[in-house]
Amino acid sequence: MRHKTRGEVKVGQVVLIPAKVKSGMFPTERYFYWEIAPGNNISGYVVSDQIQNDRVRAVIVDVAGDKALLALPGELTRNNLVRVPISFAREHAAR
Repeated sequence: MRHKTRGEVKVGQVVLIPAKVKSGMFPTERYFYWEIAPGNNISGYVVSDQIQNDRVRAVIVDVAGDKALLALPGELTRNNLVRVPISFAREHAAR
């Protein structure tokens, strides 16, 4: 598989998504809520090691045009794939 890149953003790169994080139903689980835009949100449950400082660990799985497709971990309220602007992926890239 070839890696697509766009500036500093590339497939396989980790993006840390700022979210509201709370305890889950189990000790090793966390609930998160991310408002992508007003009226457009995603929430779900992830294992604790997918959270870093109230940020959910996601991975870029595609880069097309000025958008990056992120794969989020866990059990979500909708599809685990979210398309975001390249600028968001670059700003929140794990270092």
